[in-house]
Amino acid sequence: MKDIFNMNISLLCKCWRRLENEDGLWQDIIKAKYLKGRLISSVKRIRDDSPTWTDLLKIRMVYLRGRRIHTRNGKKTLFWEDSWIMGKSICNEHPVLYDLCKNKQVTVQEMWTRNGRLNFSRWLPPFLFEDWMRIVEMTFSFNFEARDDFVSCSWSRKKIFTTKCVYNHLSSAGENNNFNHIWKSKLSYKIKIFTWLLEKGDILTKDNMIRRKWIGDPSCKFCDQLESIDHLFFQCPVAKCV
Repeated sequence: MKDIFNMNISLLCKCWRRLENEDGLWQDIIKAKYLKGRLISSVKRIRDDSPTWTDLLKIRMVYLRGRRIHTRNGKKTLFWEDSWIMGKSICNEHPVLYDLCKNKQVTVQEMWTRNGRLNFSRWLPPFLFEDWMRIVEMTFSFNFEARDDFVSCSWSRKKIFTTKCVYNHLSSAGENNNFNHIWKSKLSYKIKIFTWLLEKGDILTKDNMIRRKWIGDPSCKFCDQLESIDHLFFQCPVAKCV
């Protein structure tokens, strides 16, 4: 019997794949209303988003985990956050530089056209400046091509995204309502409970508190984005440096 929860996530991931890789009327409407020229991995949730778009954003991280970007001209590749150099993201390898940079959503192509001139919140000390120069050197030595970047699926042997491959991955990874990967782990009981609540989406972040009639500022304490579980634990620049 199919797991309805995982099947729904798989179908929603298909929407993200079609939005990123196909052209059509509904894609044009979504891009004009919500993306506004940004990449799907960089768009942020705002207070006035529709319920449908909000639900799509909740499972975006599932799609991005299985998404592999192949950089050609760098137009669709985020310089800091996508894994385009040696299979690793620069923001994870150099979190301090990422935190100091004011151009966090810059693409690889924009980095190239700027000749590596990004803005930082303060002067870089010598050891950070040397790291930055090495990153710039790797960027300019990358073998770019005169064709668009393309996306493949890391969960499929044929590297082609299908609803089936996402469903199989979610089912085999134990990402379902049983949460066996949490209960069988060698963690303290308190951490297990917290992780369980985190995966269920029941942590009292500000967006969840607002749904419970809380009146207050919904913004993240560390930045100006709307505080949600996805933002606080994964998207916030401070969280990425912890």
